[in-house]
Amino acid sequence: MHLKFILFLLFSFFFLCKVFPQTGNLSIHLAVKDSIVAQFNRSDFKAIYSFADTAFSNHITEDQLTGFLRGLKNNGNILNSMLVADSANGRKYFHTEFSIRDMLMVLKVNTRQKFTTFGFYHQPPTLLTTTPQVNSNNPGKTFLDKSIDSIAREYFRNPKATALSIGVFKNGKQYTYHYGETKKGIGTLPKEETQYEIGSITKTFTATILAHAVIENKLALNDDIRNYLKASFPNLEYEGVPVRLCDLANHTARFPSLPGNFEKQIQYNPLEPYRNYTEEMLWQALHEIRLDTLPGYKFEYSNMGFAVLGKILENVYQMPYAELVKKYCAIPLKMKSLTTTLLVTQKKIAAHPYSENGNAVSFSSLGVFIPAGGIYASVKDMLHYIEVQINETNPAIALTHQITQNGVGLSWGIVSFPDGYRMLQHNGSTEGFQSNITIYPELKTGFVILVNTKSNIDSLIIGLNKILTPKKEG
Repeated sequence: MHLKFILFLLFSFFFLCKVFPQTGNLSIHLAVKDSIVAQFNRSDFKAIYSFADTAFSNHITEDQLTGFLRGLKNNGNILNSMLVADSANGRKYFHTEFSIRDMLMVLKVNTRQKFTTFGFYHQPPTLLTTTPQVNSNNPGKTFLDKSIDSIAREYFRNPKATALSIGVFKNGKQYTYHYGETKKGIGTLPKEETQYEIGSITKTFTATILAHAVIENKLALNDDIRNYLKASFPNLEYEGVPVRLCDLANHTARFPSLPGNFEKQIQYNPLEPYRNYTEEMLWQALHEIRLDTLPGYKFEYSNMGFAVLGKILENVYQMPYAELVKKYCAIPLKMKSLTTTLLVTQKKIAAHPYSENGNAVSFSSLGVFIPAGGIYASVKDMLHYIEVQINETNPAIALTHQITQNGVGLSWGIVSFPDGYRMLQHNGSTEGFQSNITIYPELKTGFVILVNTKSNIDSLIIGLNKILTPKKEG
């Protein structure tokens, strides 16, 4: 991603660039830091660049820094900043609390009140030294119970963690494990029917609807997407090769992750970034795309691509996306809690969302991006979903498992192992939820992880993979 590149560039500059020996003093640093915070909260990123000394600006352009800071604005305003370290080389380090995330600001200012070093490090939560006591339904009797309990309680060393639901499907049997509380302070343990946002796992459902359309002969995966759009888009081809439906479903359409006009929506709020983005804006952005290479070959993950795919499916079926989810996924797959919208009464009993730094945030409002990440589901729903993925008797499900390009099926990431089995996987992330679904069809095994904090769940994914897959010798 572009922002990751800039972050790397900034960090490289911190450690490699030689600057003249001006250490400044604490009062100057605090004054500049306070000005930066105020300008950041006003989104006046160019004013921040005006504080850059040539030792910085000779390496980092205004566009690079303002683009980086604009991305950081997705974490909300800076609520608080506190000096936590003062290095011998003159750099000052400030713990910086954003609305939904904590970071470490590094700043070095000379006597002219210009910064020679400036940037932000990711600052993950400080883990507890021991695993805490957490409310759970895990009976702790079998090897599976005990193994999962171990990795689950390790996850709760993150003091920001709130609720965790794990579902395991193994050899025809379902196992569910719940930890924590659905909302801070109420002590209510998640249940089988507790709904979570599943984020980008939604894309696998959108791909399933696409597969149904193929089976029903309403379209073909190799069709030019312009056949299903209401306006003319001569820009959606490269050297005569058009963007196809399968290119949207496997992220090779060369569409950006988000539209170029994304931040131009009325009353743009980085804490609810999708709320006011309209369908009209999506079509405008689609007209402005210029492909940089042949579609169908180079992977670039795109939420915009799935927003467009969702609209195409609505056009094909003349039916809202929510109804398509109900008709082709919720009802036939016996997923009773699967929905794109939570009623007020459902929100009260659903898992409530929390940011990376543990603050309560709003449920997502994705609008035209619902086909990319807007579905709610329970662990019970997802276990039904895992079972149909394992069985592969549903023709539409089986079609989504066919690799199209770059180890990607229709949305699914697919890995084939030398031992003769496959892994299907997809992650999900929203402002207040994280999720993962992993399936091994040949092993008749799969699992789902649902949490209501935007936290790192890698240890859970790795741990469950170790528990449920064959042990490697040597």
